[in-house]
Amino acid sequence: MTTLTQTFKIPESIKKGSKFSFCPGCDHGVAVRLVAEVLDELGLRENTIAVASIGCSVTLYDFLDVDTIEAPHGRALAEATGVKRARPDKTVFTYQGDGDFASIGMAESLHCALRGENVTAICINNTTYGMTGGQLGPTTLLGQVTTTSPTGRNVEY
Repeated sequence: MTTLTQTFKIPESIKKGSKFSFCPGCDHGVAVRLVAEVLDELGLRENTIAVASIGCSVTLYDFLDVDTIEAPHGRALAEATGVKRARPDKTVFTYQGDGDFASIGMAESLHCALRGENVTAICINNTTYGMTGGQLGPTTLLGQVTTTSPTGRNVEY
């Protein structure tokens, strides 16, 4: 019988000495690692600018070894559009939570897509406003219980 062994290593795009600071069970750590692995695999780290928005996603600059700028709440894709137009030679992506992407930033998200801007938007969807207590948000699923919908999200009210 053949035994396969795979050794995992920290992606080069992860800043050395980064300390995990997300809440237990949060998927941001996994998402950041996946982004780092893709940047490494495609050889994009040295040519990338990330735009992080307000909320837990703002700590992206603590973890990724790429140029990162911070955007006001809901404005990450508007800012990314400006960055890409000023630096068309760069790979530009946003790293946003669902509240930022699909609530306060919905107009920016929609218009960026409609214009066909050459940026990548990464939306970490935890289906609630997780940083402020787990309230119902724009991506909360029908029937999902949150701190502000204790009987579950109901389409009727």
